Amino acid sequence: LSAVTLLTGCGFETRQQGAAVVNGEVIHSDAVEETARQLREAQFDFPENIVVTALVASPLLQDAVSESGGWQPDATAAYAIAAIPDATDTTKEFINTVAMLQSGQMTDQDVARYRENIDKANITVNPRFGQINRSEEGPLFFTIGQKQPNWIVAPTAAQ
Repeated sequence: LSAVTLLTGCGFETRQQGAAVVNGEVIHSDAVEETARQLREAQFDFPENIVVTALVASPLLQDAVSESGGWQPDATAAYAIAAIPDATDTTKEFINTVAMLQSGQMTDQDVARYRENIDKANITVNPRFGQINRSEEGPLFFTIGQKQPNWIVAPTAAQ
């Protein structure tokens, strides 16, 4: 019984450290924070919830385009990666995912497979980054963020 408790506890701790879990694969919060930092330093300002969104979509997109030969990193992705010294694998994955989406090279069949992958996927998101907001519009068909304003934070005069 204590072995089961310990093993369950380890899984819980991993999930707590994760920004999201996609089909059992954990996207770690520290990797998201590092990617956001590297992007900011290279003048690509993406909030952490956008980084999480792209990293959640990445494996689903890669699977969708694999049948048609897949998308290969292009000059846009290479330029962005080159602008980030010592880019982590997670940062490279984020850049490649964004470049793939912006390339417009996905076929209709790729998009259909991607939508199927989203519908079948088991995705959980750490509330720190928001929640999944599904959409019928592309290119991602979902975002991760807050649906409602954060009522804990006092509104500014402009709000």
